[in-house]
Amino acid sequence: MKTIVSLIASSAVAASAGAATFTNSPDADSFVRAAAPTANYGGAGALSVSGATATNLNGAAQGVSDTFMRFNTSAMAASFNSTFGAGNWAVSGATLAVTETGAPANAVFNRGAGHFEIKWIVNDNWTEGSGMPMSPGSTGIVYNNEATLLNPAVDCGLGVFTNAGVDGVLSFPLALTRSFVGDLDLGGEVGLYLTATDPQTGFTFNSRSFTTASARPTLQISALPVPVLTGIQVAGAGATLTVTNITTNAVYILLTSTNLATPLAQWIVVATNSAAANGPLKITMTNTQTQGAPQRYFVLSTRAASSQ
Repeated sequence: MKTIVSLIASSAVAASAGAATFTNSPDADSFVRAAAPTANYGGAGALSVSGATATNLNGAAQGVSDTFMRFNTSAMAASFNSTFGAGNWAVSGATLAVTETGAPANAVFNRGAGHFEIKWIVNDNWTEGSGMPMSPGSTGIVYNNEATLLNPAVDCGLGVFTNAGVDGVLSFPLALTRSFVGDLDLGGEVGLYLTATDPQTGFTFNSRSFTTASARPTLQISALPVPVLTGIQVAGAGATLTVTNITTNAVYILLTSTNLATPLAQWIVVATNSAAANGPLKITMTNTQTQGAPQRYFVLSTRAASSQ
């Protein structure tokens, strides 16, 4: 039987063996309202995610509101390339942080804690606009654009979360789906879409236009250096991999499949190892060769210990 080992990458050794983080600020954000489907609110100091039955300060329901956000990650990619070497890094975590206003004074915004979903969307082709809650704009993204901007066949969910319903900072750890990570790897525009999954959700939070810069939304991305395979030792039916360029306390997961086309989520975990403080990481596999079995492929996946 032929054993093939495939890692995330195995090129040049990175410049650093530690994890790195980068905080991205949005370059565009806006909310849209079903109650005003042709109105733009891109210049507002707040964003809204609301269900159909949530009510405002006067107890009146203002209907569904959804939020679009876009982050330019070119500076992030340049920073990781500088730290680890061009292309020698892998995204290990993503967190959206926002500052909530629990009781917004403007009647356009609903109130109430509830569930909402954050999605990565493939379509970044929308314009923020400059409309305000008291004077909506006629140009820029509006509710009627949603049908053309959203693509259920391609867009993917990054998690369902709950707002607090009170003033404060909230952090939402996002799922690292293949499409989302692939978009981050490109170092270009990355789009998010927030929509209520409970009818009573009334989530209001600061936008990128908010007066205080430190209270604006951020997308924090963490990355680890790509591990490098430096040796394979076969003994009987087993094999030991030697991996360098590791991150202390990171978790390395070896997965296997007999078919490269199998989605990574369906690959079988062979071994899970935490990197030691010193020396290369050695991963031992047993029964890698079985008489008459098809060839097998292996992928080494990396994640920070704190993301477990």
